[in-house]
Amino acid sequence: NSRLQRLEEKRNIRKATFFTIGSILLIIVVAILGVPALIQMVMFISKLNSAVKPADKTDLIPPGPPQIITPWDATNSATLNLTGLSEPGSTVFLTDNTKPVGSVVTKEDGYFQFSNLALTEGNNSYVAVAVDQSGNKSQPSDGATIFYSTKQPQLNVTSPTDRQQVSGKPNTVSVQGATDPNVRLTVNDRVIIVGEDGKFATSYNLAQGDNTLVFTATDEAGNQTRKEIVVTYSP
Repeated sequence: NSRLQRLEEKRNIRKATFFTIGSILLIIVVAILGVPALIQMVMFISKLNSAVKPADKTDLIPPGPPQIITPWDATNSATLNLTGLSEPGSTVFLTDNTKPVGSVVTKEDGYFQFSNLALTEGNNSYVAVAVDQSGNKSQPSDGATIFYSTKQPQLNVTSPTDRQQVSGKPNTVSVQGATDPNVRLTVNDRVIIVGEDGKFATSYNLAQGDNTLVFTATDEAGNQTRKEIVVTYSP
């Protein structure tokens, strides 16, 4: 009897320990994500679990991983319509940076769409899982990452200066400065090569009189910074 009592006490201690750890983890999740996000996650997991319950035990073949189609890799728009392909009639579950987004049922042609997804600043990494009508669950899709930013690129033109006077030969002016790496930089629609450190240097041909140089720096998300500098040239 004493042995049985000791075993029962050990079981009770383990149960109490698991309950305490679970309670602490639940408090941490609520503190980090908040109650609405926790409820959303629980509903998402519950819906996913209910979807994988087998309806047709004769179909044991899972669908292939969904294919996510991204319209671009970066954007400055706060919302996104995400489309893709999966097994017709299957339910596609989507996560963004591991957080549940929702689910949709694919059409007869296998097409699905998640509309007006809210993007967060930085990288948004989407992964989809499909569950067919028999409850078979696919492997996760390849990740699709969309970079979202509304920050304008920096643009510092050190030469020429505004209202600079140039005379004689040659009829050119030195163009120098710095911007963010990987931006597309133009002056009056002429592309200027930007180095890995963001610096640029070239020359620009001037016509007699006032020359308006319009610098435009465009980043991968479509954000732009423009600067206009007037240079006057006399032969």
